[in-house]
Amino acid sequence: MRHQILKMRFDSQAALRAEFEKNISNRGIFVATDAELEVRQIVEVEIALAYAAPGAASVVLRGEVVHRVSPEMVRGGGRAGVAIQFEETVAELKARFEPLLGDEPLPDPDVDQAGERRRSARREPVRVPIRVRVGKREPFDATSRDLSATGVLLSVREDRIAVGEIVRIGLRHPVDGTAVEIGGRVVREVKNKGGNVAAVAVAFDRKQAAEPRAGQVIEALRQASHQGRLGGISGSIVDIGLANLLQMLGSSAPQGTLVVEHAGEQGFIAFADNQFVAAELASLRGRAAIEEMLGWSDGRFEFEARVDASLLARKERAPLAAVVLEAVCARDERGRPGPVAGDRAAAPTPKAIPADATFDADATFEVDASFEVDVEQEEIARGSLEKTEEAVLDLARAGMSLARIESIIPEPPARVRAAIASLVEMGVLIPR
Repeated sequence: MRHQILKMRFDSQAALRAEFEKNISNRGIFVATDAELEVRQIVEVEIALAYAAPGAASVVLRGEVVHRVSPEMVRGGGRAGVAIQFEETVAELKARFEPLLGDEPLPDPDVDQAGERRRSARREPVRVPIRVRVGKREPFDATSRDLSATGVLLSVREDRIAVGEIVRIGLRHPVDGTAVEIGGRVVREVKNKGGNVAAVAVAFDRKQAAEPRAGQVIEALRQASHQGRLGGISGSIVDIGLANLLQMLGSSAPQGTLVVEHAGEQGFIAFADNQFVAAELASLRGRAAIEEMLGWSDGRFEFEARVDASLLARKERAPLAAVVLEAVCARDERGRPGPVAGDRAAAPTPKAIPADATFDADATFEVDASFEVDVEQEEIARGSLEKTEEAVLDLARAGMSLARIESIIPEPPARVRAAIASLVEMGVLIPR
């Protein structure tokens, strides 16, 4: 069976070596293309070597599409294309490419010239849950920021770990789920601009980290994270706005983790199928973490097209748009001056709608109106809904009023109301 062929061209040996050391050696590559490819589709990547002799003019590798940058994501700063995970192992890729990269041998980034493991091995951004044990204290969870063969950087939650403390770090393989535990020592604190400790660096016990199983788990975690970042979007919060970014990514990527950094702090928001999965910032979780991050006036973000399996296993889900809206509203409430005593108006009560009332597409709805979802009619109409109608449906299911729905969907109010009217006409939404 012949698979679709994607082509990449390298005009110099230096360019190929740079791509190999950054991406190919991690069993992945990003190919810029407008082709409509599906995630998990098998393709062939033809790597053309313009500088090579005719007999070695190209290398063809087979792989699987693990991430697609859609046109919606391109508007957020990405490049149209697909991330490919190669079928070959790291050793097989090294054997194929080493003859094409000149006489200088390919370095092992974690080993020095004397054959000893480096004290400062190459660190890859890796954000996964980590199990930490310190002495006789109860084990607790932390989140890694980056990971190498010699250590890990952990975001600090409620549990403080002092420099010099002996710890045990639990890591879990991203595919088969098997766990390893590696001893280590806290060697450094990372403080934010406020002077508070935001992360700690742990140096692994060199002998334990060099054991084959530990090395396999560390390498698998780094490769999985690398594949998620291929073709990902990164940039300034100021340029797009965190709320808009979450809405755009939630509607265009099947799943992902948005990592946000500001003044030495790092938090993340994970979603799948437009459903909120998890969020964390220091000791904050869920909506509270999102609410705090929405208040950052500057900082940077990086999007990874993956979610850690342990987070996906959580059963608590809610529409991403609804969770973000609740956080936005909570921030708005926090920023408003308190009411004057005796002058607080009662919250408006939605109008009671008779059970036998009917509605047409031209109906005018009160701003405080909310809607019930008819599940059977939703199933019938689901395949024919437009993007705005789908967004309205998700928010209505979460119990949002008309005013709140209009405030979060970035469309003119008239278009939002037309979508609501269309859903009411189809019987998908029932005003209440």
